[in-house]
Amino acid sequence: MIGALWTGISGLASQQVALDNESNNIANVNTVGYKASRVSFADLMYQDSIGKGSTVTSAEKQYTQGSLNLTGSSYDMALNGDGFFVVSDASSTGTSELYYTRAGNFRMGDNGTLQDASGNEVQGWAMSPLDADNDVTSTNSNWTSFTSDFTKVAGNQIIQFSNKIETYSAKMTDYTDSAQSDSSVLSGSGIKTQSTKVSDIEALISNYTSALDDYAIDPDATSTPSISQISTIDFPDGSDTLLDNEGDQIYVYINGDKYTQDYVSITTTEDVDGSGTVDSDDNIAASRIATYKALADEISNITGLKAYTVDSSNNASTSDADVLNGTIKIESIIPGESFTIGDIYEVSNSIETAGSENTITQATMGTGEGAVESAMQALKDAVAGEQQDVYQEEDIFSDDDGVSISFDTGDTVSFSLNGTAITSTYAAGSVDDFESMIDNLTAQINSDPDLQLEVEAKNINGNLVIQSKETGEEFSGIIQFTDSSSTTTYTKEMNLDLSGNTGADAEFMQILSTVDQTTSQSSLQLKLDTLGLTDSSFGEFSVDDNGVITMTQDGVDYAIGQVAIAQFNNNIGLEAVGDNLLSKTNTSGDPIYMVNNDNSTSIESETLELSTADLSESLVNLMVFQRAFEANSKSITTANEILTTLIQLKR
Repeated sequence: MIGALWTGISGLASQQVALDNESNNIANVNTVGYKASRVSFADLMYQDSIGKGSTVTSAEKQYTQGSLNLTGSSYDMALNGDGFFVVSDASSTGTSELYYTRAGNFRMGDNGTLQDASGNEVQGWAMSPLDADNDVTSTNSNWTSFTSDFTKVAGNQIIQFSNKIETYSAKMTDYTDSAQSDSSVLSGSGIKTQSTKVSDIEALISNYTSALDDYAIDPDATSTPSISQISTIDFPDGSDTLLDNEGDQIYVYINGDKYTQDYVSITTTEDVDGSGTVDSDDNIAASRIATYKALADEISNITGLKAYTVDSSNNASTSDADVLNGTIKIESIIPGESFTIGDIYEVSNSIETAGSENTITQATMGTGEGAVESAMQALKDAVAGEQQDVYQEEDIFSDDDGVSISFDTGDTVSFSLNGTAITSTYAAGSVDDFESMIDNLTAQINSDPDLQLEVEAKNINGNLVIQSKETGEEFSGIIQFTDSSSTTTYTKEMNLDLSGNTGADAEFMQILSTVDQTTSQSSLQLKLDTLGLTDSSFGEFSVDDNGVITMTQDGVDYAIGQVAIAQFNNNIGLEAVGDNLLSKTNTSGDPIYMVNNDNSTSIESETLELSTADLSESLVNLMVFQRAFEANSKSITTANEILTTLIQLKR
């Protein structure tokens, strides 16, 4: 009888545990990510083939997939497949412990990190800190992140490698507002109109975007740079040219279109051909020079091309002797894009004389990172350009009131920049006083070891032009004229009407950010200003099925991290600690991570996994466990009655 009592008691205890477990399942029927648990019973030891009751061997969670519910909340995530989110309960003392959960009802915390409902920080591969020297390409050293001034998107691409994610994002200030036409006094030197500068940039944006798209398709492609085509067209010169009358013309076909320049008639008082006398031949020479330069200017205003008059070595030159050779160099400003040159003719009195074409460099389309770099550099050059300060003779040789001063032997013109000064002294006997002076000055500037790193001086059509060496870099050079007769020095300003910028005079910035999946995991920062990407914190949050988190702001997508998915050899061995959290145990083993979450589990965005507790099943189980409990209690009362009867018999 005593055995029956103990057997009934063990049954009561077992059924009570089962009731407790089922009550917990019912209580969590609406808990996000909750996994229903079940109890397993076992019989106890036997004596004379009679068992001594039952016990609960385990209460195990069943890691079956829960139903997915689309919520529309951008921070909500659900795991579809085996695995767990990882969270850290970092405390104020700096200690932390990792926990695992299926509940993906996340949010952005006050500190900008991705957190669960209890404030634990979600773990994953975070964006690497930006290196301003290597990750940011900016035309203004004072800007290392995007500001509200950058209103134009130049290109944007997220590139997925086997073990990292790169985000290329490039923006510009409003180049359509800042672009200005180049001055006509610089004819023949690749000048462009305002509209052509804008169309050039738009063509370069397309080229840059295409390079990024190709790179994203094949990120492991060999890196080779794109090469721009450079060609020359040569018109008859010297005794071979008949170009000498109004009505004559020169023309060239480029990409199937005909570009014609009529003879520009010039009357001059200068010895243009260097014969020592001024006669009608000088008028013809000056007219030919103007005609060649005008055609170069027309070609420069073809979108994507730039044309110069050149010397015998194909270096840009606007000197009379060089231009009279009749050679124009044409360059594609779009890396990898070729152009075709057709007929080249000079027409005089209905007599056509053919010229020739020579391709110096063939266009080559690059691949991989090299193609992106080439496209980016070309776009940056067109957007920012180089500062170009122009001085004419009257701009330099005048007093403080702008009154012209004739200069004499011993007069000097100097240029100084950042403490380095170059001086040219006029010596009597020069054929052309001003040009002789600036030729001497430009030669000194371009040979100085310090100045040549920052600026380049040029004589363009008899104008002193000082140009920045690096795209987007500004300088503040000082030109001074010293009148030796009065020992007075005048500081001169550039000609504001003629000076400008070879590009659109706008700002360009490219930021290359990286999520390195070979690094250790950490909390995921979501604020873009904290990450150093922009000066504004917030963007539109999204996550893809591999857990890559993207923040979108002003039309640009930034991959700023990747949520980690932990898997275990034995999920049942995990210990539930409350708040939807689980901790690892020796039975579960250590978490297993795959680079780029390369496993069968995916993350569903704007979705939550529902509880796997089944209310109908639990209610049925409650009745079963209740009947079992009642039956066990009946066995106890029956044994007690029999025992009472036996005691009464003895009496």
